[in-house]
Amino acid sequence: MFKKTSSWIALAIVLEVLLSFQSVLALGVTRPVPYDVQLMKGETAGFVFEIQAVTSGEKQLCSYGISGLDPLQVTFEEKEAIVDAGSIKNVYGTVTVPNNAETKTYAGTLSVSCGAYSEGQVSGSVVKTTVGGSSFNVKVVDVRSQEIRNIGPPAEAGFDYSTIIIIVAIIIIVIVVTGVYYKIRYSKKSK
Repeated sequence: MFKKTSSWIALAIVLEVLLSFQSVLALGVTRPVPYDVQLMKGETAGFVFEIQAVTSGEKQLCSYGISGLDPLQVTFEEKEAIVDAGSIKNVYGTVTVPNNAETKTYAGTLSVSCGAYSEGQVSGSVVKTTVGGSSFNVKVVDVRSQEIRNIGPPAEAGFDYSTIIIIVAIIIIVIVVTGVYYKIRYSKKSK
């Protein structure tokens, strides 16, 4: 009897531990797009990758970086990203080739580290997981054989006045037509 009870307790403890790591294990990172960039000295190109917390039960605070591209300069739009539970976050960056860089292929590796995020701080004991190992290659060339795919964040949409203008025009037309209708109708009654 004691062996059977202790087996169930051990199983319950193992399941509890495994289930408590859902927010950490439920992350994914896509390969940067484009993952093979061809640039000449002095040029800059944008790229994007996704941090996916689609099955995560908690908001995630993620930091990221690309190693292995020295002396190329890699910058990100944000130093860290907060990814809501059940969502996908696009992370945008740029890579710049200095004028003194060697002409060769630089092989970089993207790494992303995330931990549960709560009320402006990483929560609890800061259990983090590192996802990644995706390749990101930059070929520095003297003559480019492919066009630069400059990827950046979508432009913020300004206020669209065209819908308001159309609605106002329709209202004015309705008022004019109604006025003409009543003028014709009352002019016939007065005769």
